[in-house]
Amino acid sequence: MKKILLLLFLFMPLAAFANYNDIYIADIQYDWINKSEVEKEAIISEVKDIIFESPVEKLPDFKKQFKDKLKDKNHLDNYFAASAGYKELGDYNLSAFYYKKMKNIYMYAIQDKKDVSKAYYYDALGKLRYVDFIYGEYPDYPYYSIQYRISGKPVSAIYFVSKDCQYLFKPDGEFEGVWYKHNLYNKESEIILTRTAY
Repeated sequence: MKKILLLLFLFMPLAAFANYNDIYIADIQYDWINKSEVEKEAIISEVKDIIFESPVEKLPDFKKQFKDKLKDKNHLDNYFAASAGYKELGDYNLSAFYYKKMKNIYMYAIQDKKDVSKAYYYDALGKLRYVDFIYGEYPDYPYYSIQYRISGKPVSAIYFVSKDCQYLFKPDGEFEGVWYKHNLYNKESEIILTRTAY
């Protein structure tokens, strides 16, 4: 679970959602620790309404829909470029994911610059593991994404307020926490997870 949470937040300079007039979202600065329970619930409710306007459910025929993406055709080029720290290669954005204190990547993500509505996560052998559906207009914040396994089962939903601040939900709409830089905070403002890369 920690690995999934980590990779969800590392590859997202992607898309933006429409403008909102609500004071909680439009003018947000990170002060989760100082907010009252009422303010926290109002923010969570507003973000939840945006992401879960329709239920997030398992998508049928997911493998069939992405059959041409199940194996990265440029696996070696993308893998070595991501390992070397490249953020883009040709027509694609790249991102690499490492285990703590390891030099080799265990996963990398690619995103077609011509279609920033999806990001594809591959393991070190170039096999597709996850697909992010990104909603909004690149490159402005806020935007949100929903991540699916290749089985079509949803993994999580994330609302990106800024590079520093994201709201994490389970696919059923249950609030999991707020990422601020390295730390994930729960409703009680306790740190429940720290990510190694940010």
